[in-house]
Amino acid sequence: MEEKKHECDFALHLGLNIAKIVLKAAAVAAAFCIVKEVHKVHKAIEHHEHK
Repeated sequence: MEEKKHECDFALHLGLNIAKIVLKAAAVAAAFCIVKEVHKVHKAIEHHEHK
């Protein structure tokens, strides 16, 4: 019984670590997309001002 509990604790810990990594990756991807969109808007404003 103790061994089964230990396996469940390990699996839960591993799952939480994987979830943390996935959330960090999603945050990085979201930040990259935001920067890309801000850059597009900045370029569009520059282009509009030079006309």
